[in-house]
Amino acid sequence: MKKSARIAGLVYFAIVLTDVISLAVGNEAIPAFLKPFLMPSLAVAALCALLPKHWGKLTLLMIIGLLFHTSGDVLLLMTDRGFIFFALGLASFLIGHMFYLAVLCHGMGKLKGWKEIIPFIVPIFMVVPAALAFKVSAGLTTALAAYGYSLLAVSATGVIWAMRGRKLSWRIIVGGVVFLYSDIFVALNSLLDVDFFCRHAMVMFTYLVAEWFLVSTMTRWILKEK
Repeated sequence: MKKSARIAGLVYFAIVLTDVISLAVGNEAIPAFLKPFLMPSLAVAALCALLPKHWGKLTLLMIIGLLFHTSGDVLLLMTDRGFIFFALGLASFLIGHMFYLAVLCHGMGKLKGWKEIIPFIVPIFMVVPAALAFKVSAGLTTALAAYGYSLLAVSATGVIWAMRGRKLSWRIIVGGVVFLYSDIFVALNSLLDVDFFCRHAMVMFTYLVAEWFLVSTMTRWILKEK
């Protein structure tokens, strides 16, 4: 790995630690300042590893996904101004996941037989009951189900990679599942007003670990493909 990528990666983890520790001790001012820089710092680390040789469609798709996730972070900072900011933040993350899926599905290739279709069907029977459990409006229920499915679809691509014996598969599965846990924590508080010890720190820790798993995996795969 390039020295610049290692340094940029260390900067990302330094920001992550500062953010999570600040939240754990009850300081919300520092994380609010750092949040818009989280995904850009991860994007810089990925670009340091990929550029200039590996600039192309896949790198662009991944960076666009990170930009939408940055937008989601910023919008979720403003949820105290109204529910619309929560909805727009959710939409931004959903769109970002679509760009991630575009990269991962490109690496996965075409599905081969019914056994490889099952990992994409099973999540439907998981996210629909989960979304209904929140007892919100039909529109929001649909949005929650779609968002949850997008995360499980990310993990499903990892399952397909695993079925084909690819070494990076477990990282994709973990990234999608951990991301889902992070967003469940957010939804429990935002929609059901459920709180628990160190909730903010847990939400950010799981979110940032999931992002690192997914982005670093896509970066490694792009590097191997070229």
